[in-house]
Amino acid sequence: MNEKISIIIPVYQVEAYLPKCLNSVIRQTYKNLEIILIDDGSKDRCGRICDEYAKRDSRIRVIHKENAGVANARNDGIKYATGDFISFIDSDDWIAGDAYEILYQGLKKYGADCAVGGCVNVVERNGRCAVHRQRKAGHKPSAVCESSSQAMRRVLLNGSAVWNRLFKREVFDTIRFPSDRINDDEVVALHAYAECEKIVFLDKDTYFYRIRKNSITTSSFSLRKMDIYYNSMDNLAFVRKNRPELTECAEFKYYKAMLYCYMHLKGMKKSPESAMPLKRLKQDIKKNQLMAMKNPYLLRRYKMFMKLCSI
Repeated sequence: MNEKISIIIPVYQVEAYLPKCLNSVIRQTYKNLEIILIDDGSKDRCGRICDEYAKRDSRIRVIHKENAGVANARNDGIKYATGDFISFIDSDDWIAGDAYEILYQGLKKYGADCAVGGCVNVVERNGRCAVHRQRKAGHKPSAVCESSSQAMRRVLLNGSAVWNRLFKREVFDTIRFPSDRINDDEVVALHAYAECEKIVFLDKDTYFYRIRKNSITTSSFSLRKMDIYYNSMDNLAFVRKNRPELTECAEFKYYKAMLYCYMHLKGMKKSPESAMPLKRLKQDIKKNQLMAMKNPYLLRRYKMFMKLCSI
């Protein structure tokens, strides 16, 4: 275990959660780590906490910058990374003590370009956390190796994140996060899997994902979340060009994003800012209705909803 792993952690306004995250990283059983903390202009104590941890652990490097969003922070982390492997962690989450040992050994054992661990959802309610494991009790652990196209299919049909993964460094030689978008994980995950020959999915819990109020994921719909639609459109164009066999999967994602954004925009208070995207979505729903009816992945209720929206 002499190969270096670069761990990129964007940090912004999470002082209550940051120590738990950082403690879980510095206590890893896999020791050859480069821990890159990108303080994205936090106005709370995050910057000081990062500096305090850097004084205690020489593996930590802190970059302070003006706020520019998580995508830019991750891109800065990639730029500064010197490891043989790259991994991402969100600063309000934490990892198992042997997470990187598991991911590294899995990647090596199966000759993969990316290893993916199991995830535990931690739901925060009224100051308490409820743990929801994605694996069923009594389930026998196993590893599943998939080709590039198989893993990309997972992204398109089920969604994906970039955390809880260990990538070979060269996967990110040309890939960067779209700096003007949210919901960028699925775009990058799709492109990253396209650069891999083999991805191994390990049935061992390595990541604890905190679901909390006021995060980007759980916040109410806003015009900013139209990026979900724009990202699905970009992914569809990418798939048609590079993996045409996955076109129906990408179209499914595109139709769902289209309907999701349309439904929420219709429910918002009317404004000049929302009028144009709402009009565009209405046009695209009408334009794509006939093709959507033939999509084998789109559920019947979505097809019916698309018909109603076309009226």
